[in-house]
Parts: sequence; C-alpha cells; structure tokens
Amino acid sequence: MKFEKVNNDKIKITISSADLEANDIDFHSFMSNSNETQSLFLSVLDKAEKDYGFSTDNYQLKVETLALDNGNFILTITRSRVSNTAESNIEKKKFKV
Repeated sequence: MKFEKVNNDKIKITISSADLEANDIDFHSFMSNSNETQSLFLSVLDKAEKDYGFSTDNYQLKVETLALDNGNFILTITRSRVSNTAESNIEKKKFKV
C-alpha cells in the first residue's frame, strides 16, 4: 500500500492486487463490500492515523474509489467536520437504497 497525504483533510491510498492477495481478498470480494474488505478498510484508516496523523474521529468521510486497469485501486479519503446543524439534519433524513 502506498499512502500520500494530499493535505490536512485528504489522503490518497493506492492498494495493489498484491495487497489484496496478502489479505486474502479477491477482486469480487473487494467490490462486494465483504467483511474482509471492511476489515482491510478499517486497518487502512488505522495506519493512516498512526503513520500520517490522519484521524477520522468526529469527522464525516467522503471516500472516492478508482479502479485502475492494472488491478490497483486508489482510495481518496476526504474528511470534514460535522457541524451541529448537519448532525440534526442527518438524523431527520430517511435514506433508502
């Protein structure tokens, strides 16, 4: 994995197919939001906090994922503070998938 801190609120992480194999995750599991993928994502966030000071506590996160043709993935994670107004609006909205 390659980490690149873009600015104080944005980090870019490149995950290679070798990184997925090392975590026993195949392409389809990674794309289907499996438990293994969630664990990998949480460990990536832990490493970003520990090694780069990129804490996600009390932040909203926007995660952008780009799949490259060489089998690598680029995750761009942007954090923003949650305002009290935003929190109350989130609680009032009902989301459907």
